[in-house]
Amino acid sequence: ASGDRKASTTMAPTEGAEAAEVEGQQSVYIARYGLPEAALVEGIGPFDMELASEGLVAASELARFLKENGSIKHIFTSPFKRALHTAAIVSREIELPKVNIEEGLTEWQCPELIGGDSPYQPPSVVHLIERFPELNGKYESITKPVPFETEQEMAGRVGRVARILADSVFPSNILLVSHAPCNIGMGLGFEGVAWENGRRDSKLKPWPLGGLTQFRRGALGAQWDMVKCVSTDHLSGPWKEGKQAWTLPSLR
Repeated sequence: ASGDRKASTTMAPTEGAEAAEVEGQQSVYIARYGLPEAALVEGIGPFDMELASEGLVAASELARFLKENGSIKHIFTSPFKRALHTAAIVSREIELPKVNIEEGLTEWQCPELIGGDSPYQPPSVVHLIERFPELNGKYESITKPVPFETEQEMAGRVGRVARILADSVFPSNILLVSHAPCNIGMGLGFEGVAWENGRRDSKLKPWPLGGLTQFRRGALGAQWDMVKCVSTDHLSGPWKEGKQAWTLPSLR
């Protein structure tokens, strides 16, 4: 990530602001997948679960919201199946032809979330593209983390990658699909909040399954405004209430 172009590190939250898109502005939507079919037991697994039927519904509900409100031009996702499948469903339903696997958005490389003795690594794009034809086989990731990394290293990694991605396609709107730890790290990056000051300065709340956060700016290099914060308004049933919310240990 040495080629990180400096994005704005200032953030002015606009709680309750309208999410409607305005010409000349850029929005970044950060989504957590819905319910996986199995619960992850820290340090034991499974680490790369499929989506449960409720998770598939949540992906479709995310797609419906973005089709009506988001004007998404690019999708970048973690290679883990629960995130990738979410991104693929959104891609199909908003009629966007390609999904980009960005290794820089992959799960936090810690023993609890990928295993300690033999850390899990997801399949390569070559192997995933048969199942997910929406994948862009030509896309090259900005970076690929290796086990193991601290919470601070993870937050710095995803924050840099997310800002590079936003700058690289400005003024197009993008969707980033990843895991709660990574999503919070990306959020800190767009807020311009240093990891060590997160508990004091961040406006991010614990991130529920299916939750969606939106940042928006009016020009390249301009400050990012938080428009939505881990919203579940687009979901149905009990998931609208915000289930299984998670946040970084440093923010608890």
